[in-house]
Formats: sequence, structure tokens, C-alpha cells
Amino acid sequence: MICRIASAAVAGLLLSTSAMAGAPSIDLPLMPYPQQVNLQEGRLAIGKDFKIFLEGYTSERLEALARRTVDRIEMQTGLPLLSPWATSKDEATLVISVKEGPKQSVQGLASDESYSLVVAGTQAKLTADRPLGAIRGVETFLQLIQTDAAGHYMPSVDVSDAPRFPWRGASLDTARHFITPETIKRQIDGFASAKMNVFHWHLWDDQAIRIELESYPKLWQLNSDGDYYTKEQIREIVEYARQRGVRVIPEISLPGHASAVAHAYPELMAGLGEQAYPRQRQWGVFEPLMNPTNPELYKFLEAVFAEVVDLFPDAYIHIGGDEPNYAQWKNNPEIQQFIKDKGLDGERGLQSYLNARVEKILEDHGKKMMGWDEIWHKDLPKSIVIQSWRGHDSLGRAAKQGYAGVLSTGFYMDQPQPTSYHYRNDPMPQGLSVDDKVHEGEQFESYSWIKPRGKGGPRKGTLTIIRDEDGNARAFTDYNGKSRAEVDIIEYEPNKRFRGGFDNFMSYTEFNLWIEDGQFTADSYQLVGNVRWPSSGELIASTQMEGTSVPAPSGGYPVTLTADQQDLILGGEAAIWAENYNDLTLENRIWPRTYAVGERLWSSEDLTDIDSMYDRMQEVDQWATVSVGLEHALRREKQLIRLANGADVEPLRVLAEYAEPAQYYARNWAKYNATEPKGLLYNQSERLNRFADALPVESLAVRTMEQLAHTPDNPEALSALNEHLQKAMESARRSADIFAGNVSAVGSVELAERHVAVAEAALAVIETVKSGDEITEDTIDALMDVTKENAGTYDECIVAIVRPVEVLARSLRAGLADS
Repeated sequence: MICRIASAAVAGLLLSTSAMAGAPSIDLPLMPYPQQVNLQEGRLAIGKDFKIFLEGYTSERLEALARRTVDRIEMQTGLPLLSPWATSKDEATLVISVKEGPKQSVQGLASDESYSLVVAGTQAKLTADRPLGAIRGVETFLQLIQTDAAGHYMPSVDVSDAPRFPWRGASLDTARHFITPETIKRQIDGFASAKMNVFHWHLWDDQAIRIELESYPKLWQLNSDGDYYTKEQIREIVEYARQRGVRVIPEISLPGHASAVAHAYPELMAGLGEQAYPRQRQWGVFEPLMNPTNPELYKFLEAVFAEVVDLFPDAYIHIGGDEPNYAQWKNNPEIQQFIKDKGLDGERGLQSYLNARVEKILEDHGKKMMGWDEIWHKDLPKSIVIQSWRGHDSLGRAAKQGYAGVLSTGFYMDQPQPTSYHYRNDPMPQGLSVDDKVHEGEQFESYSWIKPRGKGGPRKGTLTIIRDEDGNARAFTDYNGKSRAEVDIIEYEPNKRFRGGFDNFMSYTEFNLWIEDGQFTADSYQLVGNVRWPSSGELIASTQMEGTSVPAPSGGYPVTLTADQQDLILGGEAAIWAENYNDLTLENRIWPRTYAVGERLWSSEDLTDIDSMYDRMQEVDQWATVSVGLEHALRREKQLIRLANGADVEPLRVLAEYAEPAQYYARNWAKYNATEPKGLLYNQSERLNRFADALPVESLAVRTMEQLAHTPDNPEALSALNEHLQKAMESARRSADIFAGNVSAVGSVELAERHVAVAEAALAVIETVKSGDEITEDTIDALMDVTKENAGTYDECIVAIVRPVEVLARSLRAGLADS
């Protein structure tokens, strides 16, 4: 018996379904999609006579909003709006009506962002109680503008909208690589267009400190290579963000990620004897740790925070707190005695002691503290906010103790990942979604599994499959102390074959297992993002193995929250760490995918249609390039032109539609393992000019190919798939010569050649299908062998067309079974 199961989650992963039942209507190219949209008959023309009028409360910020709106309409339509200011609302095309000014002088969690937009007859009216609602509503208004042969217009529509979560942010690392103020402002424009309202500015890390501070000037003088932000630039960026309804929260990391502080002021560290630390340019977690027993540390922190709070008006200051290496504290006798004398809970208690001192410093300045999971401790006040990189369980446990939090797990935009993975990542802890009990008449089998990683120890876990009397199966996994998680079954043949996927705390993972005599065969692997990692394992328990049972959950069960505890989940933040991007490559990494994160944090939790998300994201992507001014497409083109090195760039453009950068941490690990000794390329000076750096994070052309490959019996679909493969093959052939002539791209010659090999094999099979000749199991096996041979990582990229070719092979095999 072979089970082929398409649950709602897997359907999204397989790219083969449309909207889920009961989902909101999504008829318009809007992102984030509003809470309520009622599309009406008719349209409002947008022409040269467009005029705007501000009604009710007005301010300098609303007037600036109106000017930006006019500028962006001109950019979207190309029309000159020479007289855009209406003298009365009756003559206006757009009326922006704001009832009152903001409740607080500084934007915060309680700020009202709701609005309504009615487009009817000859006018659009945007109504909001407060200015922030108008700022959010203008983005919807601008996304509604469309063009056809008759002119520019927007459909008649009635929109009522407000955010689901009050905290919708993006954490941007400008420490590891410097990002210019101009690029930062452009990202703020993008965040605001995605209705995100927090810019979390990561200014301070091991490799650099990029904030001008007068009290301790060596921080930036010795650790920035001259690339830092002056106080004037910081104030300018904060004001730029305020105008767009975006809060700015700085991160000053302590007690770890302190290598730059150690280089400038080594006496503040917890090492023994005379301390000196070199400038740190490697990536990783390092030993220097601030010394909480040193009174000079608190003078330092008081002075630093006094300058920081003067620059950032937001209520919150982020103190980092993540990944402390406690070695210096453990090895320092004076610190160990201090822990004993104070009755502290070991090193964790000492970090909490430090945090409490810092919290008091911030409180004296009228500020609240936030930090990563590691700052959470029972001794800290409930006013702090926890930002979680460890996942829903960590976030949920903090909420159960009364602490508010935001989720970043699953929103790591610096890691290449399918956008669908981020889109499925709801910040609210959901509990276990599968029945993990074996009931009467049911059978089970449990396997241990182990998967290596490119750096650090392997991942280990168990996989359990339960079958009911009708043969219906369900599955779940436990691994590395994480809570039990459902695995959505894609294919299953008991004791022979298992394929199924789940979203873990950092990536989408798919088991592809072949089983013989209770052992995983050598062909078995786990797909993590888009990279295959070999997976070994064996049967450890089953209904037929006397005295065995389903393994207990090694990490317990997922957290479930009460309604009051759910209120403490404030939202989420996209995390954008800078090991693998610079000022040129940043935007290509995060756009347009960040719109999907914005939608998950703003829109209804019932909005889960993956196909619609991708369709709308492609339309919003074009809008963002023109209206918002994002430069991901432009900067990608610059990189391709540079790689072409004077040759025709078109082959590289086309191949870039079909190749993908290796996802999750595969690129980081490839750099780490590329040299002996390891890690010589895992640093600040590593080049970011490969073909992989010029690629979009995922290939939407390959996604289309996967959809086409599901129906090889459809001549039109097969013909379209054939056309894609021809384009990929020809562009790869031509690109190979271009790569060979550029030192930056020589490593990608193999990537191009492997694209050719896969495309040729698939085209031969398609030709057999089209000619009506017999497709045999041997034909399909040979095609799968080709995909397996070319499913590795090549110059930090993968041959993404392997996926649709495998879908084609599976679809043809299914056809044989049905015939």
C-alpha cells in the first residue's frame, strides 16, 4: 500500500492547491491584505487632474505624507500632477480625513493604526482616527492603482483595516557589514510599505560598533574602519522613520558579542590578568564577556546608554543578551566568589544580575528593556520584552510567566528560504497539531534518525508514523530537545518509503527516506530548505517489536496559551543578519519576501493561501520597484553585469531565473569548510561577488515548472515545461563560457554544466512522452538517477530545476501505476 497524502500544509509545500476553504476573499494585488475588502462595481480614474485634500487634523507629518503620495502617483503613472492640491474636499480625488492627533508624542505599542478606505464614484476617501492609520492606508491606496488600455484607475472598493499584531518589525544588522544611510532609508520605505512599524537597528557586534559615542570614542574609532553613523545621521534616520510611522529601536549588545568592546576597552572584560584582544573579523561566537563585578563596567554602560537614549526616542532599548560564552566567568575565581556571595543562580543568575542593573539604568532614563531569549529570568520585571530566536516554545514559556515577546524564529530573512516557509510562520504558539497516541487497532513504527551539519554537531531525533485500520497515516518527529512536531505526509509505503515535511524552528525540513530491513538506505536524505543532507536511521520501536512503544517526546509538547497569555505575543520581527550580505547585495536578499512577513504580522490569521501569496507578491514586487523605490532588481542587474565582464549579460539573466542559492545555513557552512584550516573564508573579508550573491532567494520560474510537471498528460502543460527546460539549458550553456572567463565565477562553471545535464535528460523524456512512445520504469529510474547525481551544492548554488524534473518523474510513475 502506498499512501499519497496532501494535507493543507503539504498542499502549500507542493504548490498544487488553491485557496483553503473559509479563507478571506483575496481578489486584489494587495500585500499585506486588509482585514476586510469589499470589491464593488466601477472604477475611479487617476489622471492629470488628480487632487488631494487633508481634512480634520493636520500636521507637518500628514502634509509630508500627502506630498509623498503625489510623488509616488507620478512615479507609478508617469503623469505630471501639476496642480495636485485641492482647495476643498469636493474637488479632491483623494480625501485623507484624520479625526485627531496622536495620543502619545512618541509612537508606541498602543498607537492606533486602523483606517478605512472607500473608493466610489469620483472620489476616494481615506479615514483614520489617528495619523498612523492614514500612513498605513496610503500604502493600500497606492497598491490599488492599476493601468489598462483605457488609462490609470483604481477599482471601486470598501476597505476596513487594522493590524493583527502591534509589533511588526525588521532587525537589520549594519555592524557586520556597513550599510549606507541611503540604503537604510530605502529599507525603511520598504518596511513602511509592508505596514511594518519597527526598525530594530543592530549597530553593535563583535566585528564592529558603528555608532558615534563621545564618552567612549575608541568603540567606533577602533572598530568601524571609518564606516560608522554620526549622531546627526542617526537623528536624520530616526526622523525619516518617524515620518513613515516606523519606530527605531537600537541594539547595544551585552554581556556577549563583546569582541569590539574588548578590543577598545579590554579592562571591562572578565578575563584573567592583563587583557588585550585583537580586532575580531571572523564570524561566530567568541570568548570576551563583560565583567559584571567590575564597577567600571556600570560607569561605561551608564555613559553609553545616556548617549543612546538621547538619540532614540522610542520607549525600548534592546540589550542583546544572546549567545553568551560563559567561559571567562567560569574561569575567573573572583567572579565565582561573587556569584557565591550574592547567592546567584550560577552564570545565568549573574547575567540576570547584570540585566537588572542595566534595566535600572534604562528605567532612570525613562526607557524599557528588551533582549533575546537569554535575558529572560524570573528576577526581571514584567515590563521587559523578549525577542525569540529560539522559537515558539521559548516565546510561549516566557508568556506563561507573564512576559511579553516578539518572534523572530522563522523570519530570518538573511537565510535563503522559500517565502512559503516564512508565510506559514504564525507568531502565536499553536500547540501540537497531530494525535500522537496509538489507539486500539492502530499500528506504529518509530525510527531514530541522524543528519550531519556543515558546522557543529549533527541533528538527532526520532520519526514516528501511526496507521489506523483504514490505512490512513499520521506522523510526528522529536529532535534535539525541540517540542514534538507534526510531519505532513507526502508519500508513505509502510516499512519501505517515507516522504514528509515540517517547519522546524529555523527551516522547512523534508524527510526523503528509503527503508530496507529496518534501516535507512544510503539514498535517504533530509531536504533542508533546498539542500539535501544525508540521513541515516533505523527502526527502534513498532507494533511488531515486542516490548517497545512510541518514544516519549524528548523536548516535551508545544506550548499552548490562554487568551490572556496570547495577548502577550506582540508580533514578530524579520531578522536580517549581515554575514552574507553587504550594501550592494542586501536588498536582493530580503525583497520582495519581506512583504510576506509583513502580511503574516498584519493580516488575518486565516489568510493562508500560498498560491495567492506568491501571485500577489509578484505583483507587489513590481509596484515596490516603481512606487517605493526598492532597488533589489537594479542591484541584482549590476551584479550580473559585473559577472558578465563585458559579455552579453542575457544568458546570466535567464540562468538566474532557474538557479537558486543554497538555502538555510548551507552557504555559511560552505565558506567555513572551504579551507584548511577551516574558517579562513568565514569572516568579514570574504568576497560577496559570486553568482549566488546575484540570485533571488528562490526561483519562481522553478515553482511554475513544478506546477506544470504535476500534469504531464496535459499537452499544454508539458509544452510549457519543455519551453522552460530549453531556456534553462541554452542559458546554462552560454553562461558556462562567461563564468569561465571571470575569476569571480569560475566556480559556477560546474553549476551551469549540471543545469545542462538535468535539462537534457528531462527534455529527452518529454520528447518520448510527446511522441507517444512507451515510458517505462527504467526510463523514470534513469531520469531520477540524473537528478540525484546533480542535486548537490555548486559554488554555493543548487540546480533548482532538479525539483520539477523529479516531480515530472513521480507524476509519470504514478501514471504507470494507474494504467
